[in-house]
Parts: sequence; structure tokens; C-alpha cells
Amino acid sequence: MADTAVSRSLPFSPEAERSVLAAMLHDRRAMIAGLEVLREQDETTKREALESRGKGERDPSRTTTLFFHTPYQLIFDLIIDLEQRGKSPDFTTLLDEARSKGTLEKIGGPSAIFDIVSGAATGSNVREYAEIVKEKSLKRRLILSTNEILEKAYEDRDNAETILDRAERDLHSISDSRQSGSFTRISDMLHQVQEALNEAYKKKGLVTGVATHFPQLDEMTSGLQKTDLIILAARPSIGKTAFALSLVERIASVSKLPVGVFSLEMSAVQVIQRLICSMAKVDLKRLRSGCMSTRESTKVFNTLGRMFPLPIYIDDSPGLSISSVRARALRLKHKEPDLALLVVDYLQLMEAGTHRGSGRNRQEEVSAISRGLKGLARELGVPVLAISQLSRGVESREDNMPRLSDLRESGAIEQDADVVMFIHRKRPARDSEEDEENVAAEIIIGKQRNGPVGNVPVAFISRYASFQPFSSEDAPPGHYQAADDEGVYDGDYGAEEVTPF
Repeated sequence: MADTAVSRSLPFSPEAERSVLAAMLHDRRAMIAGLEVLREQDETTKREALESRGKGERDPSRTTTLFFHTPYQLIFDLIIDLEQRGKSPDFTTLLDEARSKGTLEKIGGPSAIFDIVSGAATGSNVREYAEIVKEKSLKRRLILSTNEILEKAYEDRDNAETILDRAERDLHSISDSRQSGSFTRISDMLHQVQEALNEAYKKKGLVTGVATHFPQLDEMTSGLQKTDLIILAARPSIGKTAFALSLVERIASVSKLPVGVFSLEMSAVQVIQRLICSMAKVDLKRLRSGCMSTRESTKVFNTLGRMFPLPIYIDDSPGLSISSVRARALRLKHKEPDLALLVVDYLQLMEAGTHRGSGRNRQEEVSAISRGLKGLARELGVPVLAISQLSRGVESREDNMPRLSDLRESGAIEQDADVVMFIHRKRPARDSEEDEENVAAEIIIGKQRNGPVGNVPVAFISRYASFQPFSSEDAPPGHYQAADDEGVYDGDYGAEEVTPF
């Protein structure tokens, strides 16, 4: 059964393939129009074939090209190469290029090139010819991909989740390639700009994005904005995960909006334990050891009831690639259309999805990951908060103040990010207690593409592995008072104590 789809004749149109090449070679404007439709699809099919061979995922016979007829694909490749070097493709230049590349025999000799160049073609119809070629190529990719998924399911060697991830990744890739990038006239976009301005006017300087419920942070950023890639960076054990989960907790509890967390470092159970400590205000160490007082146990019990309805989703699969994250995020967005935030903890633990022998170094892989996360934020229309490590250069400075140049393994992280936030905890005074609950900290906005940069003071409650807004004006140097005596943001989460479940 698995071979049925491929044993049939794969869809292609020899007439359209021949006509589009002939039209492009006859008319410069037709050349530009044809390349506009076909170039991206051609690059996508070649990239997929290269990556599949590199990872050993797919038999080369199971990949397709833009043009089904090999000589036509080779001629198209020659046209692309000549265009990129600023040469005009014609019979002479194509013949010379084919000889230099050693592809003349595969094309069918000089006569095959002459037949295309001298063939009748209508330049005005080139876009229609190109769309037919593209459509047939998409169908071939769809057939080959789905047939391979069928085979993997029948073989019963991989688990269903792995096969589903592969199917989603392939189908999303095919779906993406349907759209060709093009210019948009400004008049066609003004209505969207007007709607955004009207929305901002109605809120009159208030939060226009997703509220973090850290008032000073919301004031500086107007909330976490849709399509933004937000990098949260610090050295180990400074509180990156704690701050990210503080945002998750508030968005889900106060705004009642869905949040997704990709936890590549901690298990889902550990993440939930952190959330319990933060919300119940109990010591993390005591919770894990089970050495809690009756009062603490009661607080945890009541917190479980408050947590039960929260729309927080956690995926703790280790070593996810950007394509896997994308597929799972799209699935979550389909389930929760109001998805407010995606958190990735953390960026350097992700895989680029390339074969180790592909020649990419780690810096290039991290660059690909950051670009992929930015693309995901735009695609979903959801802010993506990615946690990142910082280099050891921070520790060599007297003040331990982080800088953009400290972002680890890739300068592309800084370039791709719309917002870069650092966590900086001030060194405690020598005579202070190590376990001081409310430790002074700052969220440093080192980059904000559409807003100001600056510092936001917060309180880090180490016992609860939690960050809170600060409120006291009389806090001693190096320490901040949390928003109330238990470190709860004013209003808590609107929750009186609830009997669980």
C-alpha cells in the first residue's frame, strides 16, 4: 500500500516547464516575472534535499525538484547562475555554462538547449506558466512526503509522536512555500496601521501588548508585544527561569491568558514545583524535602486548587530543534487561539536541526535558532521569550553589569531580538545575611527596538525562587521590599483560598 502513491505518475506539465523557460529566454521582463514566482520554490526544494541527505532522513529518490524533467531543471539552474553573475542567458552563454559545469550531456547536448531557446513562447503568459510549474512541484512534494509518513507508520519503528512531528514539519514547510514574498503598496497597509493607532489611543499610554503585571516593566515596554522576540539573559543561578516563570504565573493568573513553556532544562514537575512555591509563598527547599509545617502544607494545598484552571502548557522534551518547536507551537496556537506568550528555556539547549556533518559551527547554529524563533513570533503573532546564557565576561567586571556583547555564542541573537532584557542582582553587603529574602535586583532593558532602554528595580525572593515588583521607598541599600509582606503583587491574583479540585 505504501508504494501506491509513488507508483502512479507524479504530476507535472512538460508543456508549462518548456514554455516558461522559452518565455524567460525571449523577454527580459518575462525573465524577471518567472524568477519572482519560481526562485523561492527552487531554493526550498534544493535546501530540503540537501538537509535530508545530510541527516540521512530521506532517500534522495524521495525528494523532488522544481522542474520534473531533469534537463529543464538543469537549464533553469544555468539561467539562475548566469543571472546572479549579471550575464544575459541566451543560446551561446547557456551552452558555454553547461560545458563548464559538465552538465551539457545530461541536458541532451546543444540541440536540447537550442530547442528551448528557439521555441515559441508568449512572454505575457510567463507568470501563468510559472504558477503551473510551481503548483505541480508542490503536489509532488506533498505526495512524496505523505507517502513517506505512511511508510514510517507501517514500519512501526518510530513512536507516533515522532512521526507526527515529522509530518507537521514537512507539511508546514510545504505550506510555507506556497507564498512568494512580494512588495505591498502602502495604501493597502494603512488600514492596519490606523487600527493599531486607534487601539493605542483608546488605551492612552497604557499597556498595548501582553501585560507582565510588573508595573514599571509594563510602563517601559507597554507590555510584551505581538511578533516580538524577547531575549532574557543572565549568568547561571541569577534567576532567569524564576523571572520567566514569574511572568508566566502573572499572565495566566491575572490576565487569564494561555501561556506555553518549552522547558529544555527542567522537567515539567520541577517547573510546576517552582510555580507552587511562588504562588503559595513557601520555601522551595522545604517543599522538595517534604519538611513543611501544617500552615505551609495548607497553603500548598490551596494553591493547587488555584493552579488547576490556569491555562499554562509545558513541554519538557529535551533537545528540541527549531522545526519541532515550531510544529508544537502551531499546534498549541490552534488549540488556544488567544495564546499570549511562548517561553523557551533555554535557547542554547535547542538544536538547529542540521546534521553534525553539515559544516555548521555552533555560532551558525545558534544564529539559525534565533532567526527561527523570530520567524515563529511573527508567524504566530505571539511574543516569544527565549532565555539565553551570557558569557563569562560579565564576571570579570567589577560591577558584574551585563552588556549586549555578552550574549553567548552568537551576535545574531542581539540582531534578531526586538527586546533584550538582562537580570542583574546586586552583590549583597558583607554584613548582610546570605539568605536574605528580598534581594535587590534589576531587569535591565539593554535593547528595545521600538522603545526606551533602562533599568527596572524588582525584588528577588530567593526562598520562593520568585521575582516580585518592589514598592517600599525606604528599603535599605541593596534590598527591596516586595509589594506586600509576603511578596505578593497588590491584588494577589484575585483569589480567595479555594478548596482544591
